[in-house]
Amino acid sequence: MITQASLKAVLLSIGGLLLPVVLCAQTASSSDAPPKPAPAKSPWTFSAGMVVKESFDSNVFIQDHGDLANRQSWVTSLMSGVGAGYQDSPEFRVLASYSPEVVFYHSESSEDHVAHCGTLNLGGNAGDTTWDVLNGIVWIDGNNLGPRFTGGGDIPAIGGIPVRDRRDAAIYRSSIRVTQTLGKFFLRPTFNSYLHDFQTEFHQTTEPGFAGYENYISRYDIGGGLDAGYEVAARTWLVLGYRYGHQEQSENQFGLSSPFCNNYHRFLVGIEGAPTGWLKLNMMAGPDVRDFTSATPAGFDPNELLYFVDASASITPTRQDTVTVKLTRYEQPAFSSHSMYEDIVYDVSYRRKFNDRLTAGVGFKVYGGDWQAPVNRDDWIYTPSAMLACNFTKHLTGDLAYSYDWVDSEVPGTITAGREFTRHIVSLGLKYAF
Repeated sequence: MITQASLKAVLLSIGGLLLPVVLCAQTASSSDAPPKPAPAKSPWTFSAGMVVKESFDSNVFIQDHGDLANRQSWVTSLMSGVGAGYQDSPEFRVLASYSPEVVFYHSESSEDHVAHCGTLNLGGNAGDTTWDVLNGIVWIDGNNLGPRFTGGGDIPAIGGIPVRDRRDAAIYRSSIRVTQTLGKFFLRPTFNSYLHDFQTEFHQTTEPGFAGYENYISRYDIGGGLDAGYEVAARTWLVLGYRYGHQEQSENQFGLSSPFCNNYHRFLVGIEGAPTGWLKLNMMAGPDVRDFTSATPAGFDPNELLYFVDASASITPTRQDTVTVKLTRYEQPAFSSHSMYEDIVYDVSYRRKFNDRLTAGVGFKVYGGDWQAPVNRDDWIYTPSAMLACNFTKHLTGDLAYSYDWVDSEVPGTITAGREFTRHIVSLGLKYAF
């Protein structure tokens, strides 16, 4: 029979045996080195990726009439990209990238080209001051001859930009801005530059074998100014701005200087920010006042008042749905003749994210070119589009896209057949990001 005294003795004996073990464990735990701190995060980031895209272009030279009409081709595009970034403190960051794209037109080898795209962006934040320096360059290594449009009466609408952008050229864009916050106010000095250096050969259409040849004329735009903003509501600023700049257009194929080089004064008013959680706005608009640096041709109105618009809105009524609306309008020298035109874009798109894998969208873009007298030309390109994107894995993405162009060109008293065209493009792409 187990008495209370014998049970107590047994428990004390077991406790005596366990006590050294417990004390040993406690001693070992207290003597362990403190956990090692997490390794410091590297200020460097790196990225790399590859894109393979196969497309069908129903009208490579965007011509519905003449010997180049409705030329079709399968198009293979191979793009690789690398990027590197560095940020060790909020005051300074830098991001550089390089992405060459090699494009093969299987039925029209004259359109093969390589587009070398590079960026170098710097920026930072120091207290109430934010600064950004953005630089982008595209060097196109393609055909050094412009296209030849014969039998259609004229070159395509707005100069045939898709055909132009497969030929030798260098394009540089930069933007610098510094934002200084002062309570509810901010001041933002800005500087922008754009250079389009066309490197195709000049030829006159009277030369043997160059009937219908399109020449490209280089141009640049450089300007800067100041914005002043006031916070009229939470995260929403009313902005007043001014820009002073210069536009230059190079000599044409006859060695003649352009009469359309000009200085401009741009007075702007706008609103930017996020008035609500589902709406983001960035809108600036105002009149352009031009001073042309040389005598302009008869019939041209150097005092015609035109307007600059750069506006966008992003609407997210739900977490899955996004509507984006864009409007741009500005005047610049043309690239295929000595003339001035307004470059006008209306663009609306809708995206629906069904889940983490699948996104679909539709869009409609209207692109217009409105020339100033004495050139009497008005082109409008209408482009509906649709897309479907799928994230197969964390690294692999596929997309299917379709677009259709049709054109309305108004050139009173002349043939418009060469300017008006229709075009279907279907593409399937795969992207792998490392």
